[in-house]
Amino acid sequence: MQHRAGKAGAGDPINAECHALKIAVKVTEAWHKGGGPDWPEVPLGVVATLAVASLNAEPTAGFAEWVQARSPAEFFALARLVWRGVLLRQPDVVRMAAPMLGWLGDEDEKFADRVKRTADAALAAGQVELTTGDRGFDADLLGPVLGALRSPAAAQVNAQMYTPGDVACALTSVMLGDLRPGQVFCDDTVGTGGLFRAAAQVIRGRGLNPATMTWYGADIDELAVAAAAVNSLIWQLGPNVVLYVGDPLADADWSATADRQKAQFHEQVDVLRRVLAALELGNTPI
Repeated sequence: MQHRAGKAGAGDPINAECHALKIAVKVTEAWHKGGGPDWPEVPLGVVATLAVASLNAEPTAGFAEWVQARSPAEFFALARLVWRGVLLRQPDVVRMAAPMLGWLGDEDEKFADRVKRTADAALAAGQVELTTGDRGFDADLLGPVLGALRSPAAAQVNAQMYTPGDVACALTSVMLGDLRPGQVFCDDTVGTGGLFRAAAQVIRGRGLNPATMTWYGADIDELAVAAAAVNSLIWQLGPNVVLYVGDPLADADWSATADRQKAQFHEQVDVLRRVLAALELGNTPI
């Protein structure tokens, strides 16, 4: 099951959810304008890119207007720069988000125009205000975006349901008992991470830092898990986020499998860094 929450800055989860839904509708309309393949991973990746790019931006400083003024080619360059930075800081996030980042290498003019039109629509609908800084804690924007982009057939196959943010927070607050740093949270139907967001809000409300916790999440939907990986950045869940794409019912020990996959990936990254250093290519972004 996937989860959804919601307008940033106001501290009102209902307004946040309405804002997220508005952006999702505008993004979907812009992406499908003029026709073309569905490819929901592309507009989802565009919104994710804008979210990561705006994490340290100030909405009043004209960030949205600056991005809107970029050409499609300039936007692609910005997007690659954004994900290069994430790769340097938290490479595992890029590993899990990869299913919605394939478009970064395709700059066909018509396709690039479509991508930029989608980004502009998200910005015009107020995405920066929803995902900047602490405002991002109040929303799961990627959940509604993914839901809106799914074709009816795809949505039926994935059986996606989104838990409203206020409901998720209420349920989580009741379920969580005493909290302590290092505690483990596990959701084997993590979707885009809505229950993680709700738990993080409860943790902050009790004076603790979500980044001191460990988060395990699994889902059969790789795009939902990709969104959850990006949401872990937006919600500042910290480095101890372990995600798994697969059916938890088919792998009772999926969390251990996910741990191994993450560890093996980091070993490969470390080996590659050493090889690049030996070849005097240490400045290569990896």
